[in-house]
Amino acid sequence: LVAALVSPVSACTNLLVSAGASADGSTLLAYNADSGNLYGSLGVYPAAEHAPNATREVWDWDDSVFLGVIPEAARTYNVIGNANEHGLVMGETTFGGLPELDAHGTGGVMDYGSLIWIALQRCKTCSCAIDLIDALVQEHGYASDGESFSCADGHEAWLMELIGKGAYEKGAVWVATRVPEGAVLAHANQARTTTFRMDDPKNVRFSTDVVSFARKIGRFPTDAPDDAFDFTAAYDPVTFSGARHGDARVWDLYRRLVGDDAMAPYLEYAKGLDLQNRMPLFVFPNAPEPNTAAKVRVADVIRLMRARLEDSWFDPRGLLRDDVGAGSGHSAYRARPLTWRDEVSGRTFANERTVSTQQTAWTFVAASRFWMPAPARAIQWWAPDDAGTSLRVPVYGGATKAPFHFADAVGQEPGAAVSVKLGVDAPDADALNPSLESAFWVWNLVSSLAYGERADDVAPMLVEKLETAQAALLRDADAADKRFATMASDGDDDACIASAVTLFVEKTADEAFHAWRDFFLTLFAATRDGFLFGAPVSRQCPPPPQPKTPGCTSRVVPLAKEVGYDVKWRARVAADGENAEHYAVPNEQSNDAEVYAVWKRARMEKTRLITNGVVKNVRGASDDVYEIRAGRAVASR
Repeated sequence: LVAALVSPVSACTNLLVSAGASADGSTLLAYNADSGNLYGSLGVYPAAEHAPNATREVWDWDDSVFLGVIPEAARTYNVIGNANEHGLVMGETTFGGLPELDAHGTGGVMDYGSLIWIALQRCKTCSCAIDLIDALVQEHGYASDGESFSCADGHEAWLMELIGKGAYEKGAVWVATRVPEGAVLAHANQARTTTFRMDDPKNVRFSTDVVSFARKIGRFPTDAPDDAFDFTAAYDPVTFSGARHGDARVWDLYRRLVGDDAMAPYLEYAKGLDLQNRMPLFVFPNAPEPNTAAKVRVADVIRLMRARLEDSWFDPRGLLRDDVGAGSGHSAYRARPLTWRDEVSGRTFANERTVSTQQTAWTFVAASRFWMPAPARAIQWWAPDDAGTSLRVPVYGGATKAPFHFADAVGQEPGAAVSVKLGVDAPDADALNPSLESAFWVWNLVSSLAYGERADDVAPMLVEKLETAQAALLRDADAADKRFATMASDGDDDACIASAVTLFVEKTADEAFHAWRDFFLTLFAATRDGFLFGAPVSRQCPPPPQPKTPGCTSRVVPLAKEVGYDVKWRARVAADGENAEHYAVPNEQSNDAEVYAVWKRARMEKTRLITNGVVKNVRGASDDVYEIRAGRAVASR
């Protein structure tokens, strides 16, 4: 018997790549929006001019509750997903921080989700977004807890870590750090800013009271020098879960970029044991994924965001050590909660938390390219559901309409909803009500086949399809980029390019949707009912009037391979006294009796061991192999 101790609903992973670390000089931002109760969809905020007294509603992204109204800007930019028409891209992970600083329910209006989408509507650069977020929370109050914001604008990539002041006072404190050129920075539900420079505004910015507020609430000594201030120590002290379930994902990403040896000194920290040996905030890649170029490409980041701690001390697949949680399929995934208590021993245990996870609502890998025309400056490789199993479609920040199968009539918040008739411009679906016209639900269908006992069987087929289809879409987008750049050089204005961008996004996403839905059917057909199906052994008879050959079949009779369980899994069952007694098959008294028993089981499954007198080897319950000769069984092993 077990009991859940902690059951977090949401958690995310972000990766920021500076222009100097990327292969083409773009800034990259990857985001897995992990939440079990979110509906993964593309929201759209059309560009607009607003009257002087216009206002904007604010809704809490986490709870979907109304928070209040704030003045609207005179002009807002087109936003689709997490990117805008000028190449600004934003994401986040929640670190929570001190419970007493949770600003939820304190009367603040600005939640973290609204801060992102409002910044995207009003800003072209990360510098502007940082200023705006600070201004909004100071003026209207903060309504969430600790957040790590990611921002990329084509020239710079920034991490901004912010936490509210709880019931103490209005507003929030924060530190923003620019990712150094040539570096990559990741964060995953644990604040990563420790000490920071206070004399380098080009690369580090912070709220004026980030230190004094900590002193005020007793989180930093009054007599300590300001430059000794540690943001994480004050506002989000590292715990076992912060390291094991948060920063271990960062460790996994970093080791793939700089090598296992470079990250080996931080293994005990990532395990949640040595909490004093913090990892570096960022790394300088020298070894991207195997067989890749020296610098990081979009395709590399797509693969990185599929990471599941493979081939490391944490590897949850049961390949490096026996792991009952992996099941016979060697699945890297675990059902929630992350920690649980054994009621017999009283001990608490933890499941691993991987970058790629089943409860992702949506994921994107975005590139912001300053040299591209504005509507095509940001491209999001976007997908609903698990980053490890999902095909990503290209969505440019200047696209003015969400593709039908990816659209949402309700929206992550009302301002992003597709205000149209259901079934015409958006599927009739949400997080509880499925539809085979919804990309979210179709992508979930594919992903769900890759979990649990069928993981080993599904993985080869899924990876092959995913790699092939993703490579084709990347090539299509490269060709589209060239076309949009040519349009700009030929004098086409942004409105014309935005129209072309939107048509490309709609067409490409629609084709990808139908291809992925068809793939679900193919994958389902190949793995249904506990079998692994292959091409028929017998040839199907040709249609009339062609002559038939004896032995041909009137219908398709696919080869149905019995998958069963692996050797270690069966040994575990056999070693359990009660189960071994319950499931044991008594030894037959003769070879003939053994074969008759095998024959009986085969016929139960509508299969034959002998066809047209052809002798076949058969395997008995004891794994002895027999040959059928003239109706009698002869042991051959």
